[in-house]
Amino acid sequence: MPVFAAGLVLAAFTLLALQVPYGLLVGRSLPNAVAWITVAAVVILLVTITAGAVVAWLGHRISREWDDRKATTLFFVLGFVGAGIWSFMVLGSLLSAATGNPGTATSGVALASVLYLAVAGGLSGAVGRYFARDAADRPLLVVVLGVAVALCAVLGGMALGSA
Repeated sequence: MPVFAAGLVLAAFTLLALQVPYGLLVGRSLPNAVAWITVAAVVILLVTITAGAVVAWLGHRISREWDDRKATTLFFVLGFVGAGIWSFMVLGSLLSAATGNPGTATSGVALASVLYLAVAGGLSGAVGRYFARDAADRPLLVVVLGVAVALCAVLGGMALGSA
């Protein structure tokens, strides 16, 4: 299995796993958390195979000659910045539209959510970079994790389609 693909799958699965505490905190109940996780899986899958792949390629190009520790730190920073910017724009827009108040996008709750999602993006990038080589030697594990993300995304797509 290609190392690049294994890293992307690990990053996507990590980001999805980190949505569990966020979904429980924000949703305040298990059914709402499950709904959040499945809908988030759709976004995670789409973002990982598009922007995530570009950011991972950029990180690889920059850190080709670096040791694993420095390269993993770079991937954390790239994931943190990328997820932070994306979360601020999307979450801010959604909150502003839902409340009709543009100031909602910069409320304490919105900024705390953006910070959490930025850290989750950074951790996902770091996990994807650090464990990619080992995971590439275990293709069954990578396939199982990828299928788990894809199945959650299908469930999320079905939920969005019926809403």
